[in-house]
Amino acid sequence: MDSRSFHFVLVHGACFGAWCWYKVADLLIKGGHIVSALDMASQGINPTDADHISTLEEYNQPLTEFFTALPSHHKVILVGHSAGGINVTYTMERFPHKIAAAVFVTAVMALSGPTVNDSFKEVLSRVGNFGDSTISFVNGAENKPRSFKFGKQFTREFLMQNTPSSDICLTDSLLKTFPLGEEAISYSNENYGRVPRAYVVAKDDKILSEEFQRKMIAENLPQMVYEIEGSDHSPFFSKPDQLAHTLLQIANRFLCD
Repeated sequence: MDSRSFHFVLVHGACFGAWCWYKVADLLIKGGHIVSALDMASQGINPTDADHISTLEEYNQPLTEFFTALPSHHKVILVGHSAGGINVTYTMERFPHKIAAAVFVTAVMALSGPTVNDSFKEVLSRVGNFGDSTISFVNGAENKPRSFKFGKQFTREFLMQNTPSSDICLTDSLLKTFPLGEEAISYSNENYGRVPRAYVVAKDDKILSEEFQRKMIAENLPQMVYEIEGSDHSPFFSKPDQLAHTLLQIANRFLCD
């Protein structure tokens, strides 16, 4: 795919895991690139119980450990999908010197201040309801939600309407409960602000609509914006070739200038 070798670190969204990147990872690896796809705490094959996670630090621990172990001179392209944008933001603030560029793939690119729960509520207000998805609450339904899991029917209709049926079946068997928290997403111009950012718009996304993606872009302007036509909320399944190509364009832009 490219004569130069880049290192991509791929972060999944809510309820997913490293497994969701298998098509994109395969394309990048075949092109001679390094790919590290990680499971966040309680997601994928990580054994942590989602209901026992209360902070971003706990949820982000696998990514923090990965970046701590990276040599100080090593720079990666950090990619986050959906709620994985929160992990990317958290990591940008702590390891800006190890990130050549941060890529938000139809992802939450929040302003400093809101909590994970705030982002969850904003998405819910735009979608209307999460259908057959399940939400657990702290001490009763009248209190704040503690964790969340997408329902199979909701996934088909809102996350994967353009996705091959084989990948939908894979997702059905692997979705995990996602922890929600009240900790604020915070960052500074000195750290987060020094990392170049790119946003990848999924044009047919039904849960993070294009309108919502454009709103986040306008409020927190990245250096570059790309679009993937015909992509649902899961471009790693519905448009893997286009997504891999876009990630390479971004890597070339920020690592080869």
